[in-house]
Amino acid sequence: MKGQVIIAFNKTVACDIASKMMMMPVTELDEMAKSAIGELGNMIMGNTATIFSTKGIGIDITPPTVGNGTMVFSNNFATNICVPFTYDNDKTIEVNIAIKG
Repeated sequence: MKGQVIIAFNKTVACDIASKMMMMPVTELDEMAKSAIGELGNMIMGNTATIFSTKGIGIDITPPTVGNGTMVFSNNFATNICVPFTYDNDKTIEVNIAIKG
């Protein structure tokens, strides 16, 4: 199988996540905050790889790419499944998963 995962959220949510991870207020996405967001990607995909390995499925993950600003992604890789997560009643994280093969 081949796949890709895009984790998307707005700047307010990114700053909130970075604040929680760094245990200090974050109001701008500086290099340290972006590093924290990248680490979130590592944690999510690392745990995913661990879960798959318990099922006998090996996957390789690549280092995360952290983007900032308005982005549009378009390709014919595979059908995308979007799984939204909401926390604190109003903050949303979208995990977009595309797998083929």
